[in-house]
Amino acid sequence: LLRAGQVDVALMLRTETDRDLDFAPLFEDDLNYVFSPQHPWSRCEQIRPEQISTETLILYNKASFTFRLLMDYFRAEGVSPSDYIELGSMEAIKELAKTGVGVGIIAPWVARNELEAGSLVCRPLGGRKLKREWGAAYLKGRRLALGEETFIGLCQEVALQLKRQAA
Repeated sequence: LLRAGQVDVALMLRTETDRDLDFAPLFEDDLNYVFSPQHPWSRCEQIRPEQISTETLILYNKASFTFRLLMDYFRAEGVSPSDYIELGSMEAIKELAKTGVGVGIIAPWVARNELEAGSLVCRPLGGRKLKREWGAAYLKGRRLALGEETFIGLCQEVALQLKRQAA
């Protein structure tokens, strides 16, 4: 949408291929396993790579950058997930994980309410975190309008305040 001129500024993940975009960083997150408190993994502090191959994973859209990051991460860890469900909705991922269909992989902030309520449990992916960087992107070299600069500044301020609250 940015490249087609349909959107002036987009909140998105930084990718290594978006060289034609300028990127104003907002915050980083990392992906984690989320699952029902009744799931056997809820008794584990850390999930071992060999446990993953026997589990149904609930993942975000196969066409997404997040899906590609996950597959690259698993490949580097020597894990080959064979059984996964691909969905286009974070809400659907959380709901399937809550009902015990499988293990979702999302950022904890996406499931903050469910984690606080105890309807989902969260565990790190492994010893190495899978981090993503979120920011405001726009076409490289494009002069931003005052409203766009203000919007990006407000987003950065809110992200900073949320980071302070989480600390």
